[in-house]
Amino acid sequence: MKILEILKILSILVQTIYAISLDAGINYFPGELNKQIKTSPYAGAELGYGLSDYTSLYLQATFSYLKLKENIDFHGLYQFIGRAGVESSEQLFKYASVGMGISLATLRGKKATPKAEKYMFSTNESEFGWNGRLKLNLFRVEKFTFGTKFHYDEIWTKPKNSSLLQTGGFVNYNF
Repeated sequence: MKILEILKILSILVQTIYAISLDAGINYFPGELNKQIKTSPYAGAELGYGLSDYTSLYLQATFSYLKLKENIDFHGLYQFIGRAGVESSEQLFKYASVGMGISLATLRGKKATPKAEKYMFSTNESEFGWNGRLKLNLFRVEKFTFGTKFHYDEIWTKPKNSSLLQTGGFVNYNF
């Protein structure tokens, strides 16, 4: 019985997908992290679900390999950011949409020396946070939309929150 309920839910979710998007750009870490991590590229994918005529749900995942500026115990860090949120639709603003949601950031270090085992990055480190986004549609070709996105994430880490800005281009396929 539970399997049928799960299949019904999955069927509804698949039917409400209105867009698939691929994007790529750069990571920038404002504040203290900028002293430790170099600006680096990212790649991502996104699903868009229609909620109403004026809002939609986004589910996004991005992956990056971050290079450190000073720490010789690691070659770099693998970063995964998962985002879920609600944004305005293009019917509200013609060429732009704004959104807000939650984020999950996961980091894992690529060890360079045995001393790396002492750091938290030698295992997966995951934290939650919030994100805001601005998406600008630049032009369309049939069912494809091309544009740029700006994501700002505030990740709830101790002792201070960590900030991340991702900016890049995207290509979106609308069903």
